[in-house]
Amino acid sequence: MTMRLTTVRNTNQEAIIHFATSTAESGTITIASLAAATQELISGGTPTVNITRFVTTGEDGASLSVFRNSELIIASAPENAPFLDLTTFGVSEAQGNTDDVVITSNVSKAVTGYIVLRKLAGWATKVETVTYGAYDDVTRVGASTTMSGSPDKV
Repeated sequence: MTMRLTTVRNTNQEAIIHFATSTAESGTITIASLAAATQELISGGTPTVNITRFVTTGEDGASLSVFRNSELIIASAPENAPFLDLTTFGVSEAQGNTDDVVITSNVSKAVTGYIVLRKLAGWATKVETVTYGAYDDVTRVGASTTMSGSPDKV
């Protein structure tokens, strides 16, 4: 079985993922899949995201870990309802920031929470009105090629 992961919000700069489980299992946040509706993955680019916030709660005796490339990033006892807001201290967790995020519940106890990811690189925005003005095609990266006088896609 796999931990339930639900995208709460996904913008050009940030993704908020809710996680929940009641068994010992893992869930993987594939960072290449975090393109917002107004973005597309850059061909040949490397998606890069930092962890900025993490909050969890759970039953007594619960245990939760966050890994990137098999490296432990966060370990918590959710029954204490830890809240980690790194941006308050002017930092974000960058270790393994090009690797997927794996959240693991280590025991069969109910745990739930949120992880906030800050997008740093790897996506291009489809909204480019400053560059292309009336020729902007918000359904793709670059200018509209169907309008007379439109500039070529850069």
